[in-house]
Amino acid sequence: MARTRREPAGRSRAAGAPRHNVLITGVSSTVGRHLAMHLAGDPRIGFVIGTAPGPRPRFLSTLDPKRFLYIPTDILRPRQVRDLFHGAEFAEHGIDSVVHLAFVSHPNLRGRKVHKLNVEGTKALLDRCLESGRVRKFVFKSSDAVYKLDPTTPVYLDENADLNHDPEADQWVQDRVAAEMICRSRMDAAGMDVVILRFASIVGRNVGGQMNAYFDARVVFKALGYDPLLNLVHMKDVIEAIRMAVVKDVGSGIFNISGADTSTLRSFAELNGRRCIALPERLLPVVNWAMRRLRMTDYYYSVDRDRMRYTCLLDTTRAREILGYQPSRCIEFSEFRGLEG
Repeated sequence: MARTRREPAGRSRAAGAPRHNVLITGVSSTVGRHLAMHLAGDPRIGFVIGTAPGPRPRFLSTLDPKRFLYIPTDILRPRQVRDLFHGAEFAEHGIDSVVHLAFVSHPNLRGRKVHKLNVEGTKALLDRCLESGRVRKFVFKSSDAVYKLDPTTPVYLDENADLNHDPEADQWVQDRVAAEMICRSRMDAAGMDVVILRFASIVGRNVGGQMNAYFDARVVFKALGYDPLLNLVHMKDVIEAIRMAVVKDVGSGIFNISGADTSTLRSFAELNGRRCIALPERLLPVVNWAMRRLRMTDYYYSVDRDRMRYTCLLDTTRAREILGYQPSRCIEFSEFRGLEG
């Protein structure tokens, strides 16, 4: 049965086509900042509201107040979330799409409080969107880290590949799988599309990702006997994929998003001018722990223990055919050198 589309209040039009009005949670993150700046200048977007706990970040002060508004909101505080959705600004600007980025990205931050934000915060926000009667699309930024990797894993994984439900997996992985399962459970809800984007490893200046931290170390260590293929996605392609998920009517679904560059782990290390040393696998957790203690790296081996052995490349057929996504930015040598800045 076809879904009945609602026209939210305050919806504007440009060139005869509906313009989308977007709420971005976690706008203070690197991805959130880039997305806000991009959408606020996109003629297909009517208005953008950005939220994060605390005062407005200075880097958002350059955005046109006629296109962007910052509202300090902690999604773990029900009253603040309720005030956001029932506030005059939300109704006035006809917010019809939500991009959820309020997710802890640093593996060094963990525990009950982090889990609450990552998983319970996602559920609370998603339920509030459904209850609002105004939001027509919910976009969740996920990661290829949710996939289960073992010796039988095919080189290319499509969206139906098994997820990592191992109870011994790092919390960084477990939280992402749990949040995804919540989003998937709401995909059949009437009146709102839920779109999950599973990104390959994101590389870019000031991106707090695992591969950024890994390649930023002056010496990198890999598992002896293994040199898995790795795909890296440029920040600009990340933003473009999210923009497409917002402006295109693709229904509910999951999309793998990869970058233009694929090579071996060692090759990427050499591209970054790093020395790559192979060690027996059993030594990698110990060496990684020592490097973190000495502040030589922010990388957490426990998150990527399977990725250090088995290739995880994404089949992006659905993203190409349905979303219209095609990576266009290659990772340059300067991208790696810029990790320290």
